Amino acid sequence: MIGTLLQDIRFSVRGLLKKPAFTLVAILSLALGIGANTTIFTLINTVLLNPLPVDDPSSLYAVFTQDEANAAAGLTQVSFPNYEDLRDQNEAFEALAAYGFPFPTAMLVGDEPEQVFTEIVSGNYFRVLSIEPAIGRFILPEEDRVEGASPVAVLSYGLWTRRFGQDPSVIHRPITINGVTYDVVGVAPEGFKGVNALFSPDVWVPMMMYREILPAQFHEWFEDRRALLLNVFGRLPSGTAPDEAQAHLKTIAASLEAEYPEPNKGRTIEIRPLTEATIFPGFRGTLVGGGVVLMSVVGLVLLIACFNVANLLLSQASSRRKEIAVRLSLGAGRSRLMRQLLSESLILGLLGGALGLLVAFWGKDLIWSTRPPFLAQNVVELALDGRVLLFTLGVSLLTGVLFGLIPAIQGSRAPVVDALKEETRTAGRSRGRLSLRNSLVVAQVALSIISLVVAGLFLRSLETAHRLDPGFETEKLAVMTVNLGQAGYDEPQGRAFYDSILTRLRAEPEFSSAAWATNLPLFGGFQRSVFLEGQPEDEGGILVLTNQVDDGFFATSGTPLLRGRDFTPADREDSPPVAVINEQMARDFWPDSEPIGKRFRFYGEDFFHEVVGIAATAKYVTLGEDPQSAVYLPRRQSYADSMVLHLRSEGDPSAALALARERLREADRRVPVTNSWTISEVIDQSLWAPKLGAILFACMGGLALALASIGLYGVMAYHVSQRNQEIGLRMALGAGQKDVLGMVMRQAMTLVGVGCIIGLALALSASSLVSTLLFGSARDPLTFAGVPLVLATVAFVASLLPAIRASRVDPLVALRHQ
Repeated sequence: MIGTLLQDIRFSVRGLLKKPAFTLVAILSLALGIGANTTIFTLINTVLLNPLPVDDPSSLYAVFTQDEANAAAGLTQVSFPNYEDLRDQNEAFEALAAYGFPFPTAMLVGDEPEQVFTEIVSGNYFRVLSIEPAIGRFILPEEDRVEGASPVAVLSYGLWTRRFGQDPSVIHRPITINGVTYDVVGVAPEGFKGVNALFSPDVWVPMMMYREILPAQFHEWFEDRRALLLNVFGRLPSGTAPDEAQAHLKTIAASLEAEYPEPNKGRTIEIRPLTEATIFPGFRGTLVGGGVVLMSVVGLVLLIACFNVANLLLSQASSRRKEIAVRLSLGAGRSRLMRQLLSESLILGLLGGALGLLVAFWGKDLIWSTRPPFLAQNVVELALDGRVLLFTLGVSLLTGVLFGLIPAIQGSRAPVVDALKEETRTAGRSRGRLSLRNSLVVAQVALSIISLVVAGLFLRSLETAHRLDPGFETEKLAVMTVNLGQAGYDEPQGRAFYDSILTRLRAEPEFSSAAWATNLPLFGGFQRSVFLEGQPEDEGGILVLTNQVDDGFFATSGTPLLRGRDFTPADREDSPPVAVINEQMARDFWPDSEPIGKRFRFYGEDFFHEVVGIAATAKYVTLGEDPQSAVYLPRRQSYADSMVLHLRSEGDPSAALALARERLREADRRVPVTNSWTISEVIDQSLWAPKLGAILFACMGGLALALASIGLYGVMAYHVSQRNQEIGLRMALGAGQKDVLGMVMRQAMTLVGVGCIIGLALALSASSLVSTLLFGSARDPLTFAGVPLVLATVAFVASLLPAIRASRVDPLVALRHQ
């Protein structure tokens, strides 16, 4: 059996080497199709499928809060006090651990400052994950019991390599983070980048060091049961069902709701496998949907490539009919011949897969090079790991069978007598073979239509996104983040710094205005629960987005103030608390009355904020978001040690940024300045995912169009060569060149027309599947009208050369072979 297999392989290789043009075209077609699939699978594998590098990840489950009053928010994090009670009362999990989100911090080693991302974790975080350090040890439970008492740190393998050159003596070496000296006790193992699948920390410190790591505005919220700040997970012991564990935690949640009714009203617990929670649940659905659509489109491209090669193999099988007939007449079995022919296609598939890996290696780097600056440092890297290699191997073998099976079956059924008589052009057989080839072309065109429609919808969606009104200035605005907490400022010093910088910048002629705010545009912000005046304490509050801003912020940012007043310098700590709400909040909370003059409070406060103005609803997280409630608070009535400077320039906003950075350095060089962008750059970054999707789909659509055109050209060229005698006879009987040209073009465009009709019907049916990923309509008339026109034009050009060749057939030469 092995000997026969080796013989088949040797014979197939010799046969392919004798047909270099056919072999090269087939391998390149497959390489593009397989390479595209491998590239997209690498992206999905890294983001969605890459398993945590921990022991038995299937037994790890994430714990989420489900809030009845904010059901639209879906599953959310857990408050620190609730986590402590769940941890202490839990009997279903072996243990529950918690971690925050990586926050930007200032690390100082010697005299060299560097921004690193630091994550607070519970003392049992690494033990529950069941991983071992590369060197040193991990954080101990006793180092996470007393607030601020144990400044120890674990470095990521990447930071250890990048900053310390993998020096083992880093253990017990002091590093300074946000002005606090930490003792390095260990280094995480290579490959472990935390639990978050997209963004990894550089340093882990005990959770009880939260005051030294988190911005000042988080300090009071950390001990608040209402504030959902932590990600919680646990390991289930063998034999415990997830449903049992969830029911047990729900019981604890119910007791916490009874004991603390105001913060926990309507809140319960849901668990999910930790492998599904490495991306926040509210974002995971969008990523999964986008991944499914991407894999579907590249799958269509691969199918088109398979049809191309299948047509090539059918042509080769026709030219080998006499050879196959001779082998059959000498006693070869049809199954043996079929296996021989199939081995050729498998070799082509494997060679295409090998070349496709090179395409994927180049493609993944190209994709990841487009990531925005805020993701550039700590975002996970795309890697061609073992799973990707197995995927490529599987796709290569499946592809080889897919495009080789029908030609192998048809080739092994060659009629022996006819073939030996060289009667290879009888009408019936030709019609049968051409009918199969025509069907493959129609399928290619239909699949290309679907791919091109999806690409067109995403390109139009991106165009629509750029035209959306974000609710703020889009040309003359620039922003930068300033973190005074990392420079060791206390509140009085921080307030004085903010005021002095504002005074200095507002005096510069390059700026129309300047203002501080806590939120970056299109980067979201912290949500707080709102209770209206007179609302019972036991009713759950509604979460709204909050932003602390300066007087003049609305004019600086270009957010229209619809009615009421702006903040003034008189809105200070010792004045009555006031707020400006957006129009959506006015609709949500006071639909039937005038909001100005109404009062509300945030959870945990014993005073009310009076609404003094209403601003237009802007976009706060994404350009495609539904309108959401937001409230603006005066900067001088509260304090944050990390703020965003908004600058409205008279001229080029990039030049304004440079001048502002210079003024900040003059004020204090120790103050870290990050996220220094023009508003155009902010908008571009917010559209990174849609833009990447549009580019990928456009590439896939273009590839599908090219492959379909090549396939149509190949079929028409073969069709013309098979009908040389018929065409010669027609011309001998009086048919002109225009008649022959029209006959061939009619056949080609008929195939294209049928494929377009089928493809448009399928694309129309499938358009709803991508509607949630688009800005604008999924049934854009311009896309559905333009795509068939583009494909028909390209197909016309691809068919023209064979048609011209047919029209130039010499009747005497053609009939001489009759």
